[in-house]
Amino acid sequence: MEFKFYYDEEDDILSVYIEIAPKETIEFSEFLNIDIDKDKNVVGLEIFGASEFFGARTAKVDKSFLEKIKKISVEYNEWRNSWFIDLILTDENNNSIRQSMPPLKKSEYASPLIANA
Repeated sequence: MEFKFYYDEEDDILSVYIEIAPKETIEFSEFLNIDIDKDKNVVGLEIFGASEFFGARTAKVDKSFLEKIKKISVEYNEWRNSWFIDLILTDENNNSIRQSMPPLKKSEYASPLIANA
C-alpha cells in the first residue's frame, strides 16, 4: 500500500495515511493518533510534536529534516495483541532514516463508542 504524508511545520504534526476512510481514530497518547479501517488495519497515523518525538531517538530527525521529506514508507505488522510500525523517512537527498514506533497494544484503547455507552 502506498502511504501519503503531510508535515505541518508550524504545528509540528506529521500525518501519514492511505486514502481509505477510517472507521475509527484511536488516541494512544498525547503524541499519537492511529486511524483503523473496519478490519482493524492501520490506515493512518498522526504524530504530534513529530520533531521532538523522532528526535528523542534520532538527533538527525528535526524540523528541518521533516520539512525535506519526499517519501515515507511504512512497514506494519501485527502479532497477537500488538501493532508494530516502522516509518522509513526519505529526504530530498535520498537520505533515509528508519523510525520505529513503540509497540502498540490493541487492548490499551477503548472505542469511544464503548466508552460512552
